[in-house]
Amino acid sequence: MTSVEAAGCPGRRPGRPRDGRVDRAIIDATLELFAAEGYSALSVEAVAVKAEVSKATIYRRWPGKRELILDALATLNDDLPSLATGSTRERLLVAMRHMANRDADSLAGRIMPRMMVYSVSQPDLYAEYFERVIMPRRLHLQDVLRDGIRSGELRADLDVETATMSIVGPVLLQVHSLGRRQPSADLSEQLMDILWPGLAATDTRPAQQTDKPPPLSPE
Repeated sequence: MTSVEAAGCPGRRPGRPRDGRVDRAIIDATLELFAAEGYSALSVEAVAVKAEVSKATIYRRWPGKRELILDALATLNDDLPSLATGSTRERLLVAMRHMANRDADSLAGRIMPRMMVYSVSQPDLYAEYFERVIMPRRLHLQDVLRDGIRSGELRADLDVETATMSIVGPVLLQVHSLGRRQPSADLSEQLMDILWPGLAATDTRPAQQTDKPPPLSPE
């Protein structure tokens, strides 16, 4: 038994529940190796070494590498923020700040470009990733948009799918800009100021100023 297994399962007997610390060590090791090396190079043996567990411990939990990787990728959504309270604008900003704070050097940031490549080279793997990782994030955001429509804060004719893309796309473009431009601390607020007039039920933009000169006062 390795050090992690010994620490996580003192005096373990057959039939006792799995220890969450061992699971977490395996998941963390899988994500780190996947981000660094990709699907083909990753092996259960390497995960076992990095997580300080035996291969048997992994195979008792997952039937193979693919299932392990997909379950590990799904945990990237474990830190999704709660969007249950606040105005629709405030809730959308919380979601946008969360996306903006996942910089390109984070695990999620390092994995996303790799998955974009796999969307072409390994479409079956990407399809499962999309279903288990991307779709829950979109549905999380779309729930807020639909709540906003029901509350009257957002346009009744708002296309939720298009609105979701308009919110997510600019944030990810800035985060993954390959160093051409560093996202500013108030990126989410800047983007929301641009997007909100197209989302809101009432145009909240300030009155447009004209270039006409003021009328001359009579002498």
